[in-house]
Amino acid sequence: MLSHTKKILLMIALVAFTGTVPAIEESFKAGKDSQKAKDLEDTEKRLDDQIRQVAERLQALYTLRDIAPKVKLTPTQTIFSTGKDEDGDYIELVAYTFNPQSYNYGKPVGTAAKTMRLYFNGKDLARIKTIIDDQNFYEQYKYYTKSSHPNPAKGNPNEMLLATSFNKPTDVAEKTPDYKVKLADVENDPTNPNRIKFKRDFYIEHLIYFEKLFRFTFEFQKRGASNGDVETINRMKSSLRY
Repeated sequence: MLSHTKKILLMIALVAFTGTVPAIEESFKAGKDSQKAKDLEDTEKRLDDQIRQVAERLQALYTLRDIAPKVKLTPTQTIFSTGKDEDGDYIELVAYTFNPQSYNYGKPVGTAAKTMRLYFNGKDLARIKTIIDDQNFYEQYKYYTKSSHPNPAKGNPNEMLLATSFNKPTDVAEKTPDYKVKLADVENDPTNPNRIKFKRDFYIEHLIYFEKLFRFTFEFQKRGASNGDVETINRMKSSLRY
């Protein structure tokens, strides 16, 4: 049984606690409509502009699509290929690494692969698709995450669709993801700026990273062709010796 004094202290504490709730709620609501929310909107607009700028640079790589059959050289731990799915023909780069059993050193027990697919309509970039496939045989997990970004050079990034699956075969994960959401519906307020975080902390860096990989791939093919030209010219020059 509580003593009379303890009962009084408990009642005072409860009154004090419940009395602060309305104040917190009003402050929270005020924050939603404050300058912070406006700053968040301006930040997102700047991020959207950056996304479109990088997408425009990726769009210029339609020339890589034209020489796709001749591509033989790619950056380290990448695979270049072409394909077709429900969204049309694409070129893609897969950048992969191996998941070690321990944090720093250890035998490989899985793979982590990031894939970017570029879909073109003539010279226009029609879609960017990202696939992240992370699996660990030792810990027995497999995460499959995908984003599909339509009209990336001119459209609104919030039209992007995100999906993720856990411990499903790839074909099943593609058809029946565990979670699917449109980026426009992802929470984005001063308390939980998740859409901002996605664009700033992942997507822009991801686009820039793959822009470099695609550009390196294109330059490697030019360099290979140039080496062939140099070899041919040198052979012809050497013929003048006899």
